[in-house]
Amino acid sequence: MAEVTNSGSGHQVYKVQSSEGLLAQVSKVIFVLTPRGICTAGFSERGDLLMISHNDYKKSLPTWILDFFEHEFLNEELLASPHKVIAAFVATEKTMLIPDILFNEKEADKWMRQLHFIEQNEIVSSYQLKEDKAYYMYAWPAAIKSLIGRYFTKAKVLPFSSYQFYKPFKSECSMQCSITSDSVYATLYKDRQLHWHQVFTYQTTEDIAYHIKHVCQFHNINISELSLQCTTGNKTLAGVVTELSQYFNELKDGTGNVPSNDRNWTGTIYLLQQLYACAL
Repeated sequence: MAEVTNSGSGHQVYKVQSSEGLLAQVSKVIFVLTPRGICTAGFSERGDLLMISHNDYKKSLPTWILDFFEHEFLNEELLASPHKVIAAFVATEKTMLIPDILFNEKEADKWMRQLHFIEQNEIVSSYQLKEDKAYYMYAWPAAIKSLIGRYFTKAKVLPFSSYQFYKPFKSECSMQCSITSDSVYATLYKDRQLHWHQVFTYQTTEDIAYHIKHVCQFHNINISELSLQCTTGNKTLAGVVTELSQYFNELKDGTGNVPSNDRNWTGTIYLLQQLYACAL
């Protein structure tokens, strides 16, 4: 366990102000679990973002080390009051969208297992997209589900990409991208209809740019007409968004409605605000 807790990129913390009593103002908490990482956010009773805490471990280690996540659940100060935790978001590459007219839970499970390699220690869950008349399927470790259920009995468990299907994003042509340490979660709406969703890995910023441009070409979308919103799983990824903006002039990384002296947090702040809205 020591190797895991000491091998990350460092514990990143953001606070809206330096007040010592800030933690006491936190009324609601959400957290995001990604392979090898966790990001936790605390909000006031009114829903104002007050604090962010992020921790992860190096990519050379397995993706879901249970001891790491349990250690975070026990030691992260924002998680010290389990009753305040309203939602847990789980990021996984094994996903699939199914139109509700075709949805059958047993058959959907079979389709997922044909499309992805689902390990014996993984479970398949579904999330209904009512406005899009579809179901979002995702596979994730059963042990992680058990761990969340043990420590945070009142928390909803939702797929990480759920915020990308949120109504305000459905402009004429829009794409939501969330960049984590090794994957991109992206959703495209065209003519206010859901056209495409995918989770893909990347090595460089150019990989992401190529993938987005290829999707636009396939769907006959002019890049200049695309509304592209990028969020980030932690502040160290801000540079990726900056590099990506060289390929997409209209790219946005947040609304800027939370004051921050550190511009690198903008994309993560905006992400957590959207996830919080989904959790309510």
